[in-house]
Amino acid sequence: MAMSSRAMFDGRMSGVHGLTNFSLKQLIAWDGRLNIGQPQIDAQHEAIFALAVKSSDVWRKHGDVEQLQRMTAELHVLFRSHFLYEEGVLAELGYEDLAEHRFEHQVMLDEMQLIRARVDQMDQENDNAEPGFLLMNYILSATVGHIFHSDMDYGALARAAVLGAGPGTVRALPVLS
Repeated sequence: MAMSSRAMFDGRMSGVHGLTNFSLKQLIAWDGRLNIGQPQIDAQHEAIFALAVKSSDVWRKHGDVEQLQRMTAELHVLFRSHFLYEEGVLAELGYEDLAEHRFEHQVMLDEMQLIRARVDQMDQENDNAEPGFLLMNYILSATVGHIFHSDMDYGALARAAVLGAGPGTVRALPVLS
């Protein structure tokens, strides 16, 4: 008896050990451990995280496909805007690994574009497990993974600049909403 791909992702037979049975918010929560120490970037990270959790919950609860498509498009725009802002701040700080960080952002945007295209092809009538699962995995890596792995590398420099002890001061730019 064949199982739908949604059932395989949701059930105990899943290669992710049933992780899709939990909301993203249950798996990870925004807290001080994710703060970089630069207020505008931290606020943007939190806004991205909130939208990511909402979009993950819409998919996980078999929600409206059009709503998920809109949220994925919004998440893509939010990532692009945030990355441009963050790269500007890092340039002002004289961050020596900016080129590598910028490259990582571009790879993430390219991956988001591919996932967005897959989500855009979803329809309400068919089993949509795979694009939603790809989005959930992307969200985990782009939020917590990227922040812990890459953004923490410039955290000390950002905190020093906020305190006025860095090589330059960071201008206050509006927080993305």
